[in-house]
Amino acid sequence: MSLSAVLAALLWSHFHPHKSLLPENLARQWHAWLLDNFNAGQSRHGLVAWVAGVLLPALGLALLGALLGDALALLRWGFEVLVLYFCLGFREVSFFAARVARALAESDLAGALAALHAWRPGAPPVKAADGISRIAVEETLKAAIATLLGVLFWYFLFGVAGAVAYRLTLLCRDIWRGEQEFGRFAGQAKHAFDWLPVRAAAFSFAIVGNFQDALDSWRGQSQAWGNDNEGILLAAGAGALGVQLGGNLSVAGGELLRPILGTEEPAGPDSIEGGIALTWRAAMLWLAVVGLLWLGSL
Repeated sequence: MSLSAVLAALLWSHFHPHKSLLPENLARQWHAWLLDNFNAGQSRHGLVAWVAGVLLPALGLALLGALLGDALALLRWGFEVLVLYFCLGFREVSFFAARVARALAESDLAGALAALHAWRPGAPPVKAADGISRIAVEETLKAAIATLLGVLFWYFLFGVAGAVAYRLTLLCRDIWRGEQEFGRFAGQAKHAFDWLPVRAAAFSFAIVGNFQDALDSWRGQSQAWGNDNEGILLAAGAGALGVQLGGNLSVAGGELLRPILGTEEPAGPDSIEGGIALTWRAAMLWLAVVGLLWLGSL
């Protein structure tokens, strides 16, 4: 684990956010091949496929990094920067979220909804500006774990292997989601991988945001969401931002009923920008803590 490698990868992502899709496409093709050739309708086959699609590539990259380190430390550092660069992706997320916020600020509801669905195709077809704002903030906070905080958490614990295993687990869960038995273990692994980072992120949101509202929302509202990891993340994020997330949404054909999270303050375009800023402040807090631990070990 190298703090300087994380900083270098974040800077690289900041100045060159639109990375090549080749590594992700190769991983998708590999996971699709595993689905076609290992899926015999039972959960144990999904476990074997997860080992082949997640664990073996993660350990292989970790071994490659170790071999490079034995030859030249600088080469290993560059390898870790490269891997982290392709695992991180919140800078791209912030562009999409900011595009939705700009359209809402200009009262362009059609443009905001189009930008939201271009970013998150599965988002509900909401009609009102406040509903679009809430969905955009929620998607920003969920992406904060998947593309930044979760990657950093597992990298700090297990190095390159942790970061790669986390990202590949999310990828295979998405690809195998439609297969109830075969995708069961991937879903369980994703939940397990998120359990600690989500709670660390939620507490970090409280520290860098509205502390009391974040903790009150976490304790009092997260269980109603259904998904405990997602509920904790969104409730703490809503409280830290001082806005309301969740809640009923007017959609085409009716109303989507959801629990209320956070405060009574309606979300708006500024809340989307606030969600992006909250995520970066939480990440900077983590980096500061790791930096202090590193200084203490000198």
